[in-house]
Amino acid sequence: MMDFFINIGKKFPSVVAPIQKLTFNEKIKWTFLILITYYILGSITVWGIDPSAVAQFEFLEIVFGSKFGSLITLGIGPIVTASIILQLLVGAKIIDWNLQDPDDKAKYTATQKVLGITFALVEAIAYVSFGAIPPAAGGLFVLITIIAQLAFGGILIMLMDEVVSKWGLGSGISLFIAAGVSKTIFLRIFSPALGDASGGIIAVFLSSLGQGQPSAAFISLLPLISTIVVFAIVV
Repeated sequence: MMDFFINIGKKFPSVVAPIQKLTFNEKIKWTFLILITYYILGSITVWGIDPSAVAQFEFLEIVFGSKFGSLITLGIGPIVTASIILQLLVGAKIIDWNLQDPDDKAKYTATQKVLGITFALVEAIAYVSFGAIPPAAGGLFVLITIIAQLAFGGILIMLMDEVVSKWGLGSGISLFIAAGVSKTIFLRIFSPALGDASGGIIAVFLSSLGQGQPSAAFISLLPLISTIVVFAIVV
C-alpha cells in the first residue's frame, strides 16, 4: 500500500531544489513572488459560489492562512493535516522510516504529497457538501466545478509552500499565516469609512474626534495599542 502511495507521489509535479546555494536577496525575491501570488489567488473568487454565505467562516481564515470563497479557501489545511498524520505514523513506528536516510526521506515526501492532494479533494468535497462553501445555484456541474476549483487551489498552496521551503525564506505555512494576519491587521487599521461601514481603527478614531468624543476616540485605539504591546513583548 505504501509503495503505491510512493509511486503515485513521484509522478506528481514537484519543485526542483536549487543547484547552488541561493543568496539572501534571491531568497527574498522568491518569497516576495510567492507572497504576491498568494494575495492574487486570494482575490480570485471561486466561480459558482454564493459569496454572501461564506462570511460566517472569516474567523477561520487566520488559522488556516486562507480566504474563504477564493481559490485559497482550503489554505494550509491539507498540508498540515497530511503532515500531522504522517508524522504520527512515522513517530509511532507504524511506518518504519528513518528520516535521516535520503531514500526514506524521499518516500516520506512523496507520501506526504499524495496525502496532501487527497485531503485537498476531501476537504473541498466536505466544504461544499456541508454548506461552508454553498453554490449560488443547483446542479451537479456547478458542484463539481466548485470542488475542482477548491482542490486546485489547495494543490497550488502545496506547490507554493514547496517553492518557499526550497527557494525562499522559512516555510510556506508560516508565510501564509503571517500574510493573512498582516492583511487582517492592515485592513482593520486603515479601512476607510464607506457607506454604513464604520471603517478601520483610524477612521473610527478620526470620526470620534470630529464628533467631540475624545474618550470614544481613545477606546477605538485600544486594540491597536494592545497589538503593539503584545508584539513588542513577544519579539
